Amino acid sequence: MKLSYLYYKIVRGALRLCYPHAKTVYEEQPDDEPAVFVCNHSAVRGPVMMTLDFKRKHQTWTICYALDSKSAVNYAFHDVLFGNTRRCRWFWRMLSHIIAKLLPPLLWYSDTIPVYHDKSIIKTFKQSVKALTEGEDLVIFAESPKRFSEYICELQQGFIDIARLYYRKSKKAIKFYPVYLEKKNAVISVGKPIAYDPELSLDEQRDVIASYLRDNIDRLARELPEHKPVPFLPERWYSAYGMYEEDVYGYWKMIENNE
Repeated sequence: MKLSYLYYKIVRGALRLCYPHAKTVYEEQPDDEPAVFVCNHSAVRGPVMMTLDFKRKHQTWTICYALDSKSAVNYAFHDVLFGNTRRCRWFWRMLSHIIAKLLPPLLWYSDTIPVYHDKSIIKTFKQSVKALTEGEDLVIFAESPKRFSEYICELQQGFIDIARLYYRKSKKAIKFYPVYLEKKNAVISVGKPIAYDPELSLDEQRDVIASYLRDNIDRLARELPEHKPVPFLPERWYSAYGMYEEDVYGYWKMIENNE
């Protein structure tokens, strides 16, 4: 057994001890066709819950910078440790180098698809369509930094283009499911889906699909027993990186340029 895989299994086991088993509750039971499940991030909680407890076979979109030990250094400093908010930045820089060694193996063994913010995005879409045509779902955490409510941020819309590409390949209209993840109640709440309509242009549908998913993630959150929401990004992020709230591509460019 490779040491990296052993390390992954140990960390996964430790997370299992920290996270209660979450049940998945569907408003509408999905059929056997592959689908896209769009989730709130809830800091690290969302990805952990979907990895541990979402039983449908799936692959998860993951930012490319977290999957490479070199680029993960700057990713860890800004997006994990929020380094620009800290004193003694040399310490957080040092810690980011440690995280950059530990993070990629965990993600690679978690059935991930790298997400790029340049022309390499075509690789993301090709891998995604391949996964769908082979019967696997996609799990996507699509929140942008732009705040919408205490439960969910506005959604980036680029992932919706998968629908057109998958339809060209399969002649099937993909469904997008809103998902709210919350650790206290140990539940993966899955709302009713919205389907891509091949008779309409994608431009006509992006806002409709994204708004439907955002609004229903927010609704699912409000219908749960009282709990403290965990935002995608903490307030300290906005105090140090606020100029990127409506410029997510600028934020990733900053990380890519090792600033």
